[in-house]
Amino acid sequence: MAVEADRISAVPLKALPAPLASPDNASTKDTVMIMKLRNLGWVAACGMLAVSLAGCAAPANNQGVAVDQSQAAQQATASRQDDAKGNGQTQEQRDAAAQKADEATAKQEAAQPAELQIVDSGWFASDNGMVDFVVEVQNPNHTVEAVAPVIEAVGKDEAGNVLFDEKIETPAVLPDSTYYYSYVTGTPTLAGSTDEVVKPATVDFTIATPEGSWKATDEKLADTYAVQDNGVKDSEMGAKEFTGTVTASKALDDATQSRVDVVLLDKDGHIEGGYFKVVDTEPGKAVDYDIFAIDAPDYASYAVYASPWNEDVEK
Repeated sequence: MAVEADRISAVPLKALPAPLASPDNASTKDTVMIMKLRNLGWVAACGMLAVSLAGCAAPANNQGVAVDQSQAAQQATASRQDDAKGNGQTQEQRDAAAQKADEATAKQEAAQPAELQIVDSGWFASDNGMVDFVVEVQNPNHTVEAVAPVIEAVGKDEAGNVLFDEKIETPAVLPDSTYYYSYVTGTPTLAGSTDEVVKPATVDFTIATPEGSWKATDEKLADTYAVQDNGVKDSEMGAKEFTGTVTASKALDDATQSRVDVVLLDKDGHIEGGYFKVVDTEPGKAVDYDIFAIDAPDYASYAVYASPWNEDVEK
């Protein structure tokens, strides 16, 4: 403001003509005219000062608008947060809504359950042509288990000819759970009249649950088993021996036995193959396992998993 005032004070007023010298009889009218002109000059200067002051005040007004907009944004955010908390609903109301949603999910899955998924798999062929494989199976449903699903393994040679097509019935797969199943499949095949074993070039896996083989349950596999891995060593037979203990916290599906799967992994964490063994388990008690891997391929690491074993499924 001081700068504007200095600029205004520095504006020269138009020089006024000096009054004509006159004797004592100088005109009073001329004197009045001169004073009016001087007053007009000051009025103009004050007008310029008012315009300058108005211009300086504009940013303050804009700043006030910004503050109002910020407050509005804060209020909108608070409103959205209230909506996220349930639009003012009580905890009891939110629980009731969640229960209703769960019931709707259970009804939908009972009528049309989602299929089991094989999310990873791996295999290797032994010298005798048999194939050791592992499939990682997930049940994406939340309320139903797949009872007695069937894994199908199809092996083909380099020309696409089918060497074997085998179906293997597996134990039930609980909802929201991931299972690892390792099996041996295939049929030794001779190439023509020679004794050479033909190994498959490709092996494809699928899993299906027979119609009507879904059952509602609230059981989950997670946190049921504790596995203590004691490492791996070379056995006298030349096989790899994996040892450790497994403890079941409860009996899932009324099973009194559990399967222990050793899954071999490559450097990227993908499945190479695996082996398994069935052991008797009692909730709360640790049980030893030793799994022998014959003709095991090279692997970067391994993992050990456990799951219920239904006695009705053939070992």
